[in-house]
Amino acid sequence: MSLTAIVLSALAALVFLLAGTQKVLLRPQVSANLLRLGVGPAMTRSIGVLEIAGALGLMVGVWARPLAVVAAIGLTLLLFGAIGYHLRARDFSREQHRSHAAAPVLLALLTSANVIALLMAP
Repeated sequence: MSLTAIVLSALAALVFLLAGTQKVLLRPQVSANLLRLGVGPAMTRSIGVLEIAGALGLMVGVWARPLAVVAAIGLTLLLFGAIGYHLRARDFSREQHRSHAAAPVLLALLTSANVIALLMAP
């Protein structure tokens, strides 16, 4: 696996491990923002579990590339769902919520680049 793919996988794994843990623990700030988007506690925990599973898949995927590819694709799809929720809430046009809305876009770019790096790695 290429160094680029390893670095992108490690970065994404760290981000999603931290974000997923906050969702599983239902941290108040994270829960409040998701509740505002129409995501209840059960779905918040489910998203957190998926994020943690994706992070673990990326970490183990350093030795089993197909697992890393599947994990990166899954995380990208999860982020597309998050972008959809933010679009529905019109967060991109509201200054106080714009940073919350931009995060999944930036992370989707990261995970998409990770998929490409994993697929192109020798």
